[in-house]
Amino acid sequence: MSDEKQFQIINRIEMQISNVEYQVETSTAAESLAIKFSLVTIARGSCLMYIKSSIATSGFCGTLKIPFDRNVIEATVEMSHMLFNLLIKRIAETAERRMTATVEINKSLTLDHEGCLIINDTTEAVIENLTWTFGLR
Repeated sequence: MSDEKQFQIINRIEMQISNVEYQVETSTAAESLAIKFSLVTIARGSCLMYIKSSIATSGFCGTLKIPFDRNVIEATVEMSHMLFNLLIKRIAETAERRMTATVEINKSLTLDHEGCLIINDTTEAVIENLTWTFGLR
């Protein structure tokens, strides 16, 4: 088998939502979401994504951390209040149906022939794009 077939290089990670928690900090009224994902693109592991509403009027920013010693990816995202509220609304409307997120990062990741992630050290990346997909009736 050639090396090209043994390894796959990706910069997109597709994940399926397993659990969503809406959190409000009473002292500041700060809202956030804590979302647990199962990984689709990567064979093993999960992702915990923390999303906060920001004062920005548009867009988002985010980072992804892949620890070397655990198979739980950690993501933090800040998005405009309008996008944050729209996301909460869509999640609530489609809670019983399949929901996925696809994260595009600024680094390439290597998967082995079984789809397992290969890293030598903790890896951090910038989230360049985040696409949400909600199942409709």
